Amino acid sequence: MKIECIDNSDQQELVQYALRNSASLIYGTPRYLTLISKHLAAYAGWLIAKQNKEIVGLLPFIKKDGPLGPVFNSLAYYGSNGGVIQHETNEEAKIALIKEFYEMAKKAKSVSATIITNPLLNDFDFYHKHTHYDLLDERIGQITHFPSISKPEDLLHSFQDPRPRNIRRALREGIVVERRQDHDALYFLYSTHVANIESIGGIPKKLEFFQLLKETMNEAEWTIYVGKTKEEPIAALLLLYFNRTVEYFTPVIREAHRNKQALSLIIYQAMLDAITEGYENWNWGGTWLTQTGVYDFKKRWGTTDYPYYYYIKLFNNIVKTQTKEALLEAYPGFYVLPFSKLKNI
Repeated sequence: MKIECIDNSDQQELVQYALRNSASLIYGTPRYLTLISKHLAAYAGWLIAKQNKEIVGLLPFIKKDGPLGPVFNSLAYYGSNGGVIQHETNEEAKIALIKEFYEMAKKAKSVSATIITNPLLNDFDFYHKHTHYDLLDERIGQITHFPSISKPEDLLHSFQDPRPRNIRRALREGIVVERRQDHDALYFLYSTHVANIESIGGIPKKLEFFQLLKETMNEAEWTIYVGKTKEEPIAALLLLYFNRTVEYFTPVIREAHRNKQALSLIIYQAMLDAITEGYENWNWGGTWLTQTGVYDFKKRWGTTDYPYYYYIKLFNNIVKTQTKEALLEAYPGFYVLPFSKLKNI
């Protein structure tokens, strides 16, 4: 068994290996890592396990330097899933990659290192046993597995109320849904996203992320669905595509038009298109255990729950004396530790 560490240049061999695992997600691809590392001014790399010169496991990671030392994530940015990617089960290789990830962070005098697992792999018992973590954080992954359908109504009937009513309401309102990748669609998505997130006191994604998305990713890996009424855009949704899974990434809606249910129709149309194109899963992303309203919204789209975890090792306990604001400024987009563990909250 040999573990190599390489940078994130164009690594088509790694993409082809990842595609051999039906559960692999876009977050563990070279182009997505390039996008995030450029946006966060960070270093992206790969740990590769080889046996008899054959790849038997991958672990993508991103490192961000900062005032307390570097932070390592697999993976960084808004709940991106990381962890070990394998075509065939090889526990020796998986353990070696996990161990090397934390050893690499320790040698670099890191403040913390976190592995965020892939909910579709459902392998958290293995990580519980082999990460030897200091702290643990939990999320609920919610995924819609597309049913076999012969007509659009079959998909509609797989949802729980009030989703079918919402979709029919949008159709009565005359909402038109378009699939786009142009500048105007990107800017509408960004500006509405900022307004939505700031209205609830959150931290919105920056314009640069959306600009880099268009520059970095292949056209087949992303799209924006826009919902319009009387030629006016009122809702949009950014989706990412890889392997067999669609990622529900950035939904937006103009508050004044929320009751028209344009976003529900967008989701429905996007799911129909994804099924036609051969995708099998719709990943709604992680939900905190306290987000009961968000959980219920996703649940009514016929989701299955997949718990997944953040496995955190701390190498410098001084981080617990920092403020949430200081960590967000020093390590934007990175997971350092659960803010509930800070002394200054």
